[in-house]
Amino acid sequence: MKLKEPTMKDEKKVMEMYKEYMTSSLIPGIDRFEGIRDFEKIKELSFCEWIKYLERSKYEEHLPESYSPHTLYLAINDDNEIVGAIGIRWKEVPILMTFGGLIGYSIRPSQRERGYASEMLKLALEKFKNKNIDNVLITCKDFNIASKKVIEKNGGIFENTFNNKDDGFNYLRYWVKI
Repeated sequence: MKLKEPTMKDEKKVMEMYKEYMTSSLIPGIDRFEGIRDFEKIKELSFCEWIKYLERSKYEEHLPESYSPHTLYLAINDDNEIVGAIGIRWKEVPILMTFGGLIGYSIRPSQRERGYASEMLKLALEKFKNKNIDNVLITCKDFNIASKKVIEKNGGIFENTFNNKDDGFNYLRYWVKI
C-alpha cells in the first residue's frame, strides 16, 4: 500500500469512491465523511477546484487561525485501487488536541475489514518523523470498535475519554509515540 496526494489524474477513481460513500448505509453515530472532512467539499466544487482547495489547505496562511494546515492522502492498494483516505493535520490547535486528533481516516465501504486502515495509519504516522512531533493524538468515538483496534494496533496508548457536550459523543483519546 502507498499513500499519495490526489491529483487531477485521480478524478475518475476519487469520484467512484465518493459515490460509493454517498450511496452506502450509514453506521449509526458516524457520518459518511467522518475522519476525512475534505470529501464533503466535492459536492460544492468542481474536481479541479477541489484539488486547488486541498493544495491551499496545506498552508496556514490560507486558513482561519483556529484551523490546522492539513494534507489529504489517498490509500492505494497493490492493485492500484483507492481503498480509503487519510488526513494529517500538522498543527496542534485546541479543537484537535481536545477531541479531533491529528489524524483522521476512513476506508471506503467496499474495502472495510481487510486490514487496510491499520496499514494506512502506519504509513501516515511515518510522515511525522521529520516534523518535530514526538507524539500524535488520535481519537475515535467510544463505540467505534474498529477504529479503536486500528489505533491500538499502531501503538496507541489510551489517555482518557472526552465527553463532547456539543455533539453528545464520547471520544477516546490515544497517543502514539513517533
